[in-house]
Amino acid sequence: MKTGRNDPCPCGSRKKYKYCCLSGSVNDEFNSIEEMGAAVGALVEKQNQKPQDDFLGLSSEQAYRMLYSAFDTPELFQFHNQLSIEPDAPILMLMKGIISAIDDKGLKATTKGNLPQKLCREVWSNYGKLYEDDIFYSFHKVNKEDDFHGLHVTRIILELAGFIRKTRGRFYLTKKYQKIVREAGLKGLYPIIFKIYCSKFNWGYWDHYNDASFIQQSFLFTLYLLKVHGDKMTSTSVYEDDFLRAYPMVIDEFEETPYSTPENNFRNCYYSRAYRRFLVFLGLADLEIIKGDKLYDNKYKIQKTPLFDAVISFNLIDNKIYEAIHSSVHSDSLH
Repeated sequence: MKTGRNDPCPCGSRKKYKYCCLSGSVNDEFNSIEEMGAAVGALVEKQNQKPQDDFLGLSSEQAYRMLYSAFDTPELFQFHNQLSIEPDAPILMLMKGIISAIDDKGLKATTKGNLPQKLCREVWSNYGKLYEDDIFYSFHKVNKEDDFHGLHVTRIILELAGFIRKTRGRFYLTKKYQKIVREAGLKGLYPIIFKIYCSKFNWGYWDHYNDASFIQQSFLFTLYLLKVHGDKMTSTSVYEDDFLRAYPMVIDEFEETPYSTPENNFRNCYYSRAYRRFLVFLGLADLEIIKGDKLYDNKYKIQKTPLFDAVISFNLIDNKIYEAIHSSVHSDSLH
């Protein structure tokens, strides 16, 4: 039996046939401008909700919400306010070092308003051991807060989160911090640290690259890539290829230099900001270094940690579908 224009669409959308699948036909006839507008609107909406290979199965609408409504779309991306496991991350190690040094009398700041030299050296003596295989860290010396950028960033995050304040040359713990740590501990503190790091702290503050703010703006898409690939150690080049397939225009944020192309500069910046100083620094992923023949010819692999799944849930499609889509995309690229 032929489906009538005003009958329910056989696709199961519960919309009228003329406003759903029939509206994709170029031979449609409309009784009014309003009817045509409604049909076009339905077609656009349907197209925006269709999974896209370039977005690894995300629809255009979901990808848009990742960029502009990451923390305001809980029906798709849920960030947990209370973690189910005890978090472990480099940033928390540094945070504990700062907080443990602040007693009821506060912690005296330097004349520049920074953390005292003794504290910086003590924290570095433990933290630096995490990066003993890194040539830079193995030779690096810390004499002040400015020499220890990870600690400096952590102090900024704690201030932005309202966990510490500086008054009359001394650092103090706030009542907000004390209340949260008393009621929820690190399981309640971490989600706040995470949100501040993603939304209020400027990732470009870490490095010498161009502003390239899109890398931070798309942090949720990076997390989505970790969801797709992160069950096993996967080359970081796979993440970068997928990112560029989804957002090729990001290369326009980088300039060509005498020694590198815009694309290579993007990949280097993405490694620095997205892997080391976001995923790894916040304890969401482990990074494996595959040393090359030359000093600066290393390759990298990355894998998600248990903390990742405790921090965020994606209410999208099954992971097997992600893998099928990804396999299809990469298979097509070989032909």
